[in-house]
Amino acid sequence: MSESMNIAAKKIADKMVQDAEKLKVIPSTLSNGTSIIDCGVNAKGSIKGGELFTKVCLGGICDVGISIPGDLSDIMAMPAVKVKTDFPALTTLGSQKAGWKIDVNGYYAIGSGPAQTHKFKDNNIYKITNYIEDSDIAVITLEADKLPDEDIANYIADECGVKPENLTILVAPTSSLVGSIQISGRALETGIYKMYEIMNFDVTKITYAAGITPITPVDPDSLKAMGKTNDAIMFGGRAYYYIEPDEGEDLEELAANLPSSASDNYGQSFIELFKEANQDFYKMPKDIFAPAQVIVNDMITGQMFHTGFIDLKRLKKSFEVKEIIYEK
Repeated sequence: MSESMNIAAKKIADKMVQDAEKLKVIPSTLSNGTSIIDCGVNAKGSIKGGELFTKVCLGGICDVGISIPGDLSDIMAMPAVKVKTDFPALTTLGSQKAGWKIDVNGYYAIGSGPAQTHKFKDNNIYKITNYIEDSDIAVITLEADKLPDEDIANYIADECGVKPENLTILVAPTSSLVGSIQISGRALETGIYKMYEIMNFDVTKITYAAGITPITPVDPDSLKAMGKTNDAIMFGGRAYYYIEPDEGEDLEELAANLPSSASDNYGQSFIELFKEANQDFYKMPKDIFAPAQVIVNDMITGQMFHTGFIDLKRLKKSFEVKEIIYEK
């Protein structure tokens, strides 16, 4: 791939600054030159803003859209995030993965985006995908309730080895519209992460991937919002993987173990599991983070494996859906 993910993401971020009023985001510049784009802390944010934020998370080189409605069943339909990528392993594990836990001077955030190519440049995912980041800029997205100050920006820039004025930070709380959208846009990532980290599958064999997940209803309570957004993937996310396996390699077992329902912990909500892990996101059982429903296409044999299911009952419970029925 010829273009740097940070450069691709920066182009999107710059466009967001230009269209700030229309996107309902608030851009600003810190005294050290770092660009901040508030997408939900003090800003209202927008559906389009959430779409672009998600695209930045994915390194700027994926297609992201909003489907209205995103059908889940005959009795319930919701807007949904659609993600399509021709670089599945790189864009999800090399950029979108929430791999940077920032906990500095009382400021806490979960970092995603292509800035990780600088911070974690020795990550094996860049080696196996033959990706080299040669830019001197960094773009990071933060899932956080507060905007970072100059000290936090300096820390991030230093960890990335770039000048503070070459750093762009996009921020959206979990309890915002943009936060709901970008987390729902992670169904593909969770499945690929599970293949890579738990199943030891060569994820470079995934040639194309597409996913769709309902956008979580916005909840002002950050903890409840975290639960709902992750439940959206576990109980309502759908992922499609096009894989070119080695000759004779059977993908049936891979597919069977991919969906969230294959986990021994399936049935518990994210919040329940989060509390059991002493509210440490990174200590939760890894295998539960997966799409609800998976389709794997073996591009060598032409076979298709369909596994998992949309768990509408648990999804509606998590989303606190109240049915209103009028009798005539």
